[in-house]
Amino acid sequence: MPLYHFDLVNTKTHVDAGDADLPDDIEAMDCADSIARKVLTIRPEVRNHRYSILVTNDEGEEICCLPIDIIH
Repeated sequence: MPLYHFDLVNTKTHVDAGDADLPDDIEAMDCADSIARKVLTIRPEVRNHRYSILVTNDEGEEICCLPIDIIH
């Protein structure tokens, strides 16, 4: 299974949100959504500050960048 890396990012912040072995890019994007929801639960102050969950694969290629502000 491919390894995916998740980071909480904004224009000046970069926080490691963990790694996961997942079957494909779609599962990685679903995982990013789950991480974003957890971040909003734990740290609601990140809303409206341009934070995103950046997903990259083991080779460093960007899979997606999910803006936290679109999560309801």
